[in-house]
Amino acid sequence: MKTTLELPDELMRRVKIRAAATDHKLKETVEDLIRRGLADAENDAADSPLVALKQRLRFHADGSMTNPDGIEDPAFFEALDEIRAVGRAESPRDPFS
Repeated sequence: MKTTLELPDELMRRVKIRAAATDHKLKETVEDLIRRGLADAENDAADSPLVALKQRLRFHADGSMTNPDGIEDPAFFEALDEIRAVGRAESPRDPFS
């Protein structure tokens, strides 16, 4: 499939250099880089405990969610601790500003 992309000059220069260095066509290099980038993103997401928890949750028509593993799920509490830690690490916002 043909498509047109607008890429920053510096990025395109680096891609062209990589293509030349590996003796591949520009098209092959771009395809390879996109495939590897997508695979890395999928692996990163799969490793996240929050993503794993979300995949186990059951979503209901009323907008509520339930954890089929109930309160016996240690991953649930680990994810909850991670969410709390992120919230504590952020500076509290000033409600008067």
